[in-house]
Amino acid sequence: MKRLLVAALAALALAGTAISNADAAFSGRWAVMPTRDGDQNQVQLRLEYSDVGNGHYGNSSWSSSVALADAGIPADKLRGPIGPVTFTIQREPGTFSCFGSAGEGSGAGQFTYAQSPHFDDALASRGLGRPDFRQSLELAIGGVTLAFIDQLRRFTQHMTTADVARAVEHGVTQRWVADLASVGYRVDSLDQLVRMRDHGVTTDMIKAVQNAGYRNLSPDDLLRLADHGVRERYITEMRAGGYTNLTADQLVVMRDHGISTDFIGELAAAGYKNLPADQLMALRDHGVSTRFIADLAAAGYKNLSVDDL
Repeated sequence: MKRLLVAALAALALAGTAISNADAAFSGRWAVMPTRDGDQNQVQLRLEYSDVGNGHYGNSSWSSSVALADAGIPADKLRGPIGPVTFTIQREPGTFSCFGSAGEGSGAGQFTYAQSPHFDDALASRGLGRPDFRQSLELAIGGVTLAFIDQLRRFTQHMTTADVARAVEHGVTQRWVADLASVGYRVDSLDQLVRMRDHGVTTDMIKAVQNAGYRNLSPDDLLRLADHGVRERYITEMRAGGYTNLTADQLVVMRDHGISTDFIGELAAAGYKNLPADQLMALRDHGVSTRFIADLAAAGYKNLSVDDL
């Protein structure tokens, strides 16, 4: 398996056959590998293409764990001896025709892509506009369905095919939107979905924040927490330190000012317990440490107020 895996990755990196008659600088590669957990019913599918025409320059790639049946590659070809393989991956926006080699659990090669006229017509009839080749490819790689399009249209009035392709390119998928809904978030803006995806807002993060007691945060609140590194552990530590009623904004500010449970504990040990959040931040910003407090006490300046410190 390891021998083919190396060969598969090499083929993925080096393949360069043109896949579009309209754009000879466009090439696509595929690779199938075992999942990390060894699930025999799942494979890691990777699709990658180079686009150096029509105003684009660079590589795009997508990788995800999918059911073996959805990967298109025949199970006997994937798990048998190494040899040539051809197969198709059917998606609503179009079809990937794949060829290459596979065996011993892995495979790699190249693909061509053909748009679905039926899907293009369906988008046009919904007022989104017909996708060009690159947009159709992005929609297909992202697994976009008409059901997902209709789901997005329910809360985005002036959506275009270009908007959907951009969102998919940023990782907005039907599964991710459904996962957001499962934890109580129905985001009413495609741009906001893209921002949440770009800024690392995940359902795991949302669940963690909810478990820490914050169940009604807005999407903007979640974005701020993610951007400033506020996670469940930090929230839990603050609550354990007695700060149970902090808003999302206060958590962000405290995190930015470097307020930690260690700092709170050291101040408490020096006699400064249960300080309000604004006093904690003032002490931190002015470099007040327990050593500084101890040095003042040794010099005869004891029991000073926070303002005096």
